Amino acid sequence: MSETMRSDLFRVHAMVLSTAQMRAWRLFLEAHAKTVRRLEQELADEQDLALSWYDLLVQLQEHGGTMRMGELARRLLISRSATTRFVDRVEAAGLVKRSVSSDDRRGMDVVLTDEGFRRLKGASPTHLRGIERHFADRLSDEDAELLARILAKLG
Repeated sequence: MSETMRSDLFRVHAMVLSTAQMRAWRLFLEAHAKTVRRLEQELADEQDLALSWYDLLVQLQEHGGTMRMGELARRLLISRSATTRFVDRVEAAGLVKRSVSSDDRRGMDVVLTDEGFRRLKGASPTHLRGIERHFADRLSDEDAELLARILAKLG
């Protein structure tokens, strides 16, 4: 990139965001990416489980073991079509199954299987230890409260 292009880009950023805002944004992205990479690696190495699979299992467990496909997509922050393909893979591994929704026969529920619960239970200590090591241990309670308030504003 030429020096002129860099200068033009800096001017555009400066018109929209303050230096502090841009710094906070970049640090937020970097911290998120590094923390997620570490958590993913630990789950893969120690439990042979992808973080995205763990998240799906947690979402189901937190909702009584069953969730409508659309609600699961919303909670996983992915599209409905991506959720369908994702659930296909997790179902093929035997960790979830689909069933016709008892509330609306047109809809599908995703159900946590016994094997899915077993894998979730086995992986939880690894994941929670990672959250503690790569996130919680680096924040005082006051820092955590402040960060929670800030993130609540963004969500």
